Amino acid sequence: MIAGLLTVATLLGAVGPTAPQRYRIEVKAQQEVDATALGGGKQNTDIGVIGFVTVTLSDTTGGRLAHIVIDSLLLSPGMEIPPGMTDEPGTAKGLFFHAYVVNGKVQGSLAPNTPHQLAGLIAGGVESLFPGVRAESKLGDTWSDTVKVDKTTEGTSTKSTTMVDWKVASGTAGSFTYDGVSTGKAVSEGPTPQGNRTVSANISGTRSLTGPAAGPITKGTFKTIQDVLVLMDGMTDPIPVAVVTEVTITALP
Repeated sequence: MIAGLLTVATLLGAVGPTAPQRYRIEVKAQQEVDATALGGGKQNTDIGVIGFVTVTLSDTTGGRLAHIVIDSLLLSPGMEIPPGMTDEPGTAKGLFFHAYVVNGKVQGSLAPNTPHQLAGLIAGGVESLFPGVRAESKLGDTWSDTVKVDKTTEGTSTKSTTMVDWKVASGTAGSFTYDGVSTGKAVSEGPTPQGNRTVSANISGTRSLTGPAAGPITKGTFKTIQDVLVLMDGMTDPIPVAVVTEVTITALP
C-alpha cells in the first residue's frame, strides 16, 4: 500500500509539500460482548488513546498526498492497555501513515507503516481529517452521501452501505461547520481458526466538523454506535456485541 502510493506520487508528479500542521487526535472505544450463548456473561473492554501527529500535504494531479507522522502516542487518562495487546504507546513514535486524498477524502483504508495495535486505533481519526464533504456547499445546504464497500481481503468478504445526511450549520466560505447523521449496515464473512464466521452490524452515528471542504479539518467530533451480531459455525445463537467509538480532533498552534 505504501509503496503503491509512492509510485502514484512519482507518476502523477507531486509538487513540494505544504507547511506541516500538528493535530491532537483522541479515540475512545467501548465494547461489550454478551457471551450468554456460550455459557458466559458480559465482557466489557474500554480503550482510549491520544495521538499527536504532524500532517504534510503535497499537491499532485488529481488529488493530494498526505504524510502523517505520529509525534507521540499515549493512553487516555484512566485507561489501561487491554489484555491481548502487547504494543506500548511509546513505541509508536515515528510511525506514519500515507494517504492519497481525492476531493477531500482518503482513498482506501489507512494503516501505520509498521503494524502497531495502538497506532492502528487512531487510523480512523487520521482518516477523519479528510471527510470528503461537498466542496461547492454553502451555509444552510443539506444533502446525503452514500458510500458502498464490496471487497475481499485474505478470504474474508465485506459488504457495507453507509449514508450520511449533511448540513452546513455555520461559518463562512473556506471554513464551514458541517453536521452529519449517519446510518448503515455491514456484513462480513470469512474463515477463522475456530471455523467460518459471519459478522453483521447496524451502524449509526453523528459528526460535527469545522474546516475547509478539501480538508484537513481544524476540529471535529465523531461518534459511531455499532450493534453487532457474530455467528460462528456450529452456533445456534449469535453473540451480540455493542461498540461505541468516539473521535475528537483538534488542530494545534
